[in-house]
Amino acid sequence: MKERLLAELDARIARHAAGDSSAVLDEHALALVTELAALGEPDAGGLARVAALHLCRYQALPPEHAEVDLRIARALYTKLHTVDPRLVPPEVRELFGLASPHDRGLALMREYERTGGPGHLERAISLFRQELLEQPTASGAHRLAAALFHRFERTGRRADLAEAVALGHAVPDGR
Repeated sequence: MKERLLAELDARIARHAAGDSSAVLDEHALALVTELAALGEPDAGGLARVAALHLCRYQALPPEHAEVDLRIARALYTKLHTVDPRLVPPEVRELFGLASPHDRGLALMREYERTGGPGHLERAISLFRQELLEQPTASGAHRLAAALFHRFERTGRRADLAEAVALGHAVPDGR
C-alpha cells in the first residue's frame, strides 16, 4: 500500500518536472498525502515525497494561492535537513537557505572537537563525502582527510589513514 502511494507521488512529481502540473494540482494528489499519513509515522522517504509535492504545487499555483504549499514544503524540508541534509536536494537547500553539507559538516566537526562524541564525527565524515561529490575541491578533500585522520586517531583504523593520505594526493591544489 505504502509503496503504491509513494510510486504515485513520484509519478505526479515527475509529470510536473516534465511540464505537466495538472497531476500535482488535482485533489487526488492531496488525498494521496492523507492516505500516506494514515499509515502511521512517515519515514524520511515519505516526507521527502510529500515535501516535493508541496514544492511542485507552490511552483504551479498562482502566487495568491501558493503560500500554504510553500510553508508546508519549507517546514518538511527543514525537518528533513535537520535529520540529514543529504535528503534535501542542493537547489532546495539554496531556495530555503538551509545549510549545505559543508556548513553542517563543519558544525558537526566543531561539536566533535568540543564533546568528543563519535556520532558527530561519523556524520561530519558522511557530509564531507557528499560535499566532495557535489563539488570536488582541494579544500573539501582536506576537510574530509582531516575528519578521517581524527577517526584514525580515535579508532586506529588504518583504512582511514590510508584514505586521508590518498585524498591529499587526489585533488590538485586550486580546485
